[in-house]
Formats: sequence, structure tokens, C-alpha cells
Amino acid sequence: MAKRKLPEFRTAEEEAAFWEKHSVVPYLDQMETVQFEVARPKKKQVSIRFDPAILEEIRRVARARGVPYQTLIQLWVAEKLAGQRPSG
Repeated sequence: MAKRKLPEFRTAEEEAAFWEKHSVVPYLDQMETVQFEVARPKKKQVSIRFDPAILEEIRRVARARGVPYQTLIQLWVAEKLAGQRPSG
């Protein structure tokens, strides 16, 4: 594959638009490798007891959505809490 010169961008938006439409492969030799860490927000572990039938239903829904059941529970709790906040 022919190597292309990496364009210069005036704005981050211009660069984002470019990469949405182009592969990085022709430009790899012009890029530098960087190391970075993503700080994950700290979470606190809790223990909740569920009726076995309810837990199985939660797991079934989670499998259908392709997410871990714990993630699904977190999402549902967050959505419920967001709906409880006073608007305004």
C-alpha cells in the first residue's frame, strides 16, 4: 500500500472528520507510539440478596444485551436514580 503524507490539521474537529473517513494504516510509519493510562472511577462493592428467579431473569436480560449482569444492575439503578432527581 502506498504511504501517504500525514496531513496537518487546523482544528481537532477537522482531524476527527478526517479520521472518520480514512484508515490509519497508510500513515502508521509517521505516527509515534504513546503510553497512557485511563483512570477508572473508583467503585464500592456492595452485596445485595436477590430471589433466585429474579437473579436468573436479570442474567437472562444481561446475556441478551451482551453485558455482565452486574453492569446491567448498575445501569438500571443509575437510570432509576436519574428519574428521581427533581428537575430544574
